[in-house]
Amino acid sequence: MAQIKMRRAVEADLRSIAAINTAVFLGDRDRLESALEWVTCWFHAYPLYQYFVVEVDGTLAGYAGWQVHGGFKRAEPVVELDQIGIAREYQGLGLAPDLMRKCMREIVEWTKQKNDRIESHVTFVVWGYTFNFNALSVYAKQFGDGVCGFRTQFGSRAESMLRLRMPVILPVRDA
Repeated sequence: MAQIKMRRAVEADLRSIAAINTAVFLGDRDRLESALEWVTCWFHAYPLYQYFVVEVDGTLAGYAGWQVHGGFKRAEPVVELDQIGIAREYQGLGLAPDLMRKCMREIVEWTKQKNDRIESHVTFVVWGYTFNFNALSVYAKQFGDGVCGFRTQFGSRAESMLRLRMPVILPVRDA
């Protein structure tokens, strides 16, 4: 049985993240060096942007990038799944849903440690192309509040927003 491990990304992971990005996404980062530049910029934006990776038997098989919106001390923080990519040879093994769940738990714990103003929830959102049924079906199982909005950006394809408000259990604060 394969050994699967999820962890926060380190700088040594960036080339592998960029390689997965170029293999599974089309667009302006479809060349490795362009993707590496992009990934490196976001990696250095921590804690605004946080990368996590999943390894299978010690090989980096996928990644997820999460962006914190609106500040780190919000009463109800909003965190967006900006991108998730699984190398083609590892797709279909359930790595993406597992990675999303584990990342969400890790981000909630991180938020509890860093944010003394949090009141009750961390809100997670993800945008997916409305007609990318494969992606939306995976997201729908993790972002349990369902579709909560739609948008088009500059005439591009329509996107659907899915949301999950995850409760945060905190100890009682002193007045």
